[in-house]
Amino acid sequence: MIRLIFMAFSIAIMGKSPLSEVKVEKKELKENTIIDSDLLAIDFCGEAIPLSELRIAERYQKTIRNYDNPAFRKLMTKTQKRMKIIEPILKKYGVPADFKYIPLIESAMSDDVKSHRGAAGYWQLMPSTAKSLGLVVNSTRDDRKHLVKSTHAAGKYLRSLHRQLGSWTLVAAAYNAGPSRIQNRMDSQNKDDYFKLKLNSETTKYIYKLLAVKEWFSNPERSREWVSGSVVEKLSEYRAEQSKIRMALEEELIKISADS
Repeated sequence: MIRLIFMAFSIAIMGKSPLSEVKVEKKELKENTIIDSDLLAIDFCGEAIPLSELRIAERYQKTIRNYDNPAFRKLMTKTQKRMKIIEPILKKYGVPADFKYIPLIESAMSDDVKSHRGAAGYWQLMPSTAKSLGLVVNSTRDDRKHLVKSTHAAGKYLRSLHRQLGSWTLVAAAYNAGPSRIQNRMDSQNKDDYFKLKLNSETTKYIYKLLAVKEWFSNPERSREWVSGSVVEKLSEYRAEQSKIRMALEEELIKISADS
């Protein structure tokens, strides 16, 4: 696009032909595809999600469809009371409410889930991390299974991650993969955007899971639109139309340049 703008500018300043003379045959193009901007206005902790990018939209659609089932709807109803306990605790530590959905994707809001790596409880904290945050973890007591205590620990941890990484989206990635791993990826790839980083499969999917769960809770109508497939379909059509327009414009500009 930059190249086309520069080309058009060059032609104009030479006095050969103004950009207004460039014509694109409308018959070769479809009518503009209308996409409701609200369907793309999804954020995580106030950070915009680039859903106008087709690959990101497709991944999000796939994820939100995975949660469109009776089991998840039952879980949503079951966990409402616990969510009300979690949110004010996170707020105390300056952590956005969107993180209250982590226990749903980590443990299905259950206290007795334990991973093969040793993470346990609602927030699936590792023993060493839990202890460093002031929780007691031993053979007779495990504070990771206590909703209030473990949420205070999670709030402290998430706050410290944000101080280190500066982005809540990256904090979510670090919660899943570990801060050192995310920082190493950022340094080696010279990028600080979650959606541009090359991460392992699990961490790549993590933010999409959080977004999908959040959306089903907060905006079920918009979620159903995404499940229907209409958003990605329209976005794909729009991208195809824009590509045709760019190609046609470039051809016209090349012709003008050749005739000058």
